[in-house]
Amino acid sequence: MLDGRTDFWNIGYPLLGAVVYFVAPIALAAIVYGMYRRVRIWRTAGAYGEMGDHPARIREFLRYSAIDLFWHRKFRSRERYAGYMHFAIFWGFSVLLVATTVAAVEFNTEEYLDWTFPTANFRLQTSLIWDVFGGGLAAVGLGMAAWRRYVIRPERLNTFADDGVVLLFLSGLLLTGFMIEGLRMGATELNPASALYDTSAAAWSPVGWLFAKALSGAGMTPAVMEDVHRVTWWSHAAIFTAGFVYTAVGFSKFSHIIISPLNSYFRPLRASGALRPMGDLETLETFGAKDLPDLTWQQVLSFDACTNCGRCQSQCPAYAADTPLSPRKLIQDMRRYAEERAPALYLTPEGQTPPEPARSMVHDAAGDDALWACTSCGSCVEACPVSINHIDMIVDMRRFLVLEEGSGPETALTAMQSIEQRGHPWTGTTLTRTGWMEGLDIPTLAEKPDAEVLFWVGCTGALVKRGVETTRAMVRVLKRAGVDFAVLGDEETCTGDPARRMGNEYLWQVQAEQNTKTFARYGVKKIVTTCPHCFNTIKNEYPQLGDSFEVEHYTAYVGRLLRDGRLKPGEGIVGSVSYHDSCYIARHNGMTEEPRYIMSQIPGLEVVEMSRSKEKTFCCGAGGGRMWMEDTGKRVNHIRTEQFIETGAGTVAVSCPFCIQMMDEGISAKGVADDKNAVDLITLLDRATGGGEATSSPT
Repeated sequence: MLDGRTDFWNIGYPLLGAVVYFVAPIALAAIVYGMYRRVRIWRTAGAYGEMGDHPARIREFLRYSAIDLFWHRKFRSRERYAGYMHFAIFWGFSVLLVATTVAAVEFNTEEYLDWTFPTANFRLQTSLIWDVFGGGLAAVGLGMAAWRRYVIRPERLNTFADDGVVLLFLSGLLLTGFMIEGLRMGATELNPASALYDTSAAAWSPVGWLFAKALSGAGMTPAVMEDVHRVTWWSHAAIFTAGFVYTAVGFSKFSHIIISPLNSYFRPLRASGALRPMGDLETLETFGAKDLPDLTWQQVLSFDACTNCGRCQSQCPAYAADTPLSPRKLIQDMRRYAEERAPALYLTPEGQTPPEPARSMVHDAAGDDALWACTSCGSCVEACPVSINHIDMIVDMRRFLVLEEGSGPETALTAMQSIEQRGHPWTGTTLTRTGWMEGLDIPTLAEKPDAEVLFWVGCTGALVKRGVETTRAMVRVLKRAGVDFAVLGDEETCTGDPARRMGNEYLWQVQAEQNTKTFARYGVKKIVTTCPHCFNTIKNEYPQLGDSFEVEHYTAYVGRLLRDGRLKPGEGIVGSVSYHDSCYIARHNGMTEEPRYIMSQIPGLEVVEMSRSKEKTFCCGAGGGRMWMEDTGKRVNHIRTEQFIETGAGTVAVSCPFCIQMMDEGISAKGVADDKNAVDLITLLDRATGGGEATSSPT
């Protein structure tokens, strides 16, 4: 006989015990049926052209599994309580699942193969692991979950019905499991009259021992314990089976145990800042996403991966500004639309046209106002624990609005028209592409085609007064460091970034192809820019058209000049500065330490971090083409300005021509322009390296 508990004790093995082998297939069949129903929905969507090679996916998935799935990094980094709660539940029940599996293997190999499975020799020791790190950890996690949902009640949690069922199921499963163990131990290992009496074995199951003692103390006799044990054992099996059936029929929160890893495996592996490519526009029958078949099956799968946890919503600047956009609601609404629409699609015979949907996916399910509220900042994607990409589907539907319907905010359409006609989005500007160069003696590539570096100025850097100040400061710093550089001057045109994020993929491709041809004509080797949006699209999106270029944002390039000793700050800038991380530097491209290194090299600068900084930065509100759209109600940049004011710093430093305009407006709107100001970080470095008098930042 193996040490520890007796398998199938008191339930009438082999006759009744064999029923468990009937229950298990029911649970498995329920899951297979539930997955079949979802796969039918996924298959109504379009092809997914970003599979790439599986070895790369496997490596990335294993990295994700180790860091995010098993270690719960995203959970714990944002919300410690929720993170440790989920960690305890996940690992507690995972250990219990392993325990059940090991027990089944031990029993079957002994019973039918006459072979002792290796772990069977350590059943007492493993019982301690199962009890403490399985049941004990799971109990702690469930207690934390109940406290959080019914006492703390975070505002973003709105799934109390489903949460209640899930908690009830898990608690019932855990409690009956402990009861089974305690009842068995009370009737055998702690019962001197039993042939299985062995108090030394009981000591290896401390949680079960506590239950056994409690039941005995309540006056329950061994005979009663046997009867209650039998009922509890089958109740435990029934709860287990019911949980799987509930998951399959309702596809509840339990389903994310299966779907979330699938979504993480199949998620796009392209850079965070790169949008989904549309491919060859000349071969497409429709542009953008109007209906389910216009999305990819991976996107529709991601709807089911959503646990409705609300983390995306809690981080979304558009939601914080009371716009109609909630990333959580968008995904849930899209999931409901998929469930409504899919039957009409998969029941339509091949070759026939499916009926029109009862309601529009874009206008009704998602909503125009919600789609246009997105700043493409990526905070929802970064916060999502199951790797859902909200931005891709938003832009896909914007593409339909712009390219198929010709609709959108009037100011956005005007900006796109300006890019098409003038090569920049700034209608009404009186500045020119070369006006900022006056008095600086800067060569163009036409004059100096062998320049080591192309300084990409960008539309805002040349055509907006605030941007010009930054551009001229950058030039002075490059000259001071002895960098061999040139600019394109009148040959420079918009990268197409605003057009692409507003949904005009055609215009983006036109602009990108024009720029890449210019780069090729001059044999451009290295590009440096002050604009995060230009940097991101050249670095991460131009390669989608087959052209790759070495491009750096100035925070990385200038930081290297400082490290190499080519720049030596000497002028002190007295005062406190808070740094605003641009979404397209920090979150989309992971550059958080580069600007801080530059600040650390400027004497006298006291840096005060905002409540949301680095990869968790809060958007200025200008991304996703929002710079050229009207705001109504609360403004995103005003929220960010309030966060800056809370630091008590006199100056907010930025590294983006959009951000500086938004912070300027926010400071003015909040009535603190006499005490606060916004500057570009390169301007501070320019002053510190001799480009102006020492400046005292207001405090």
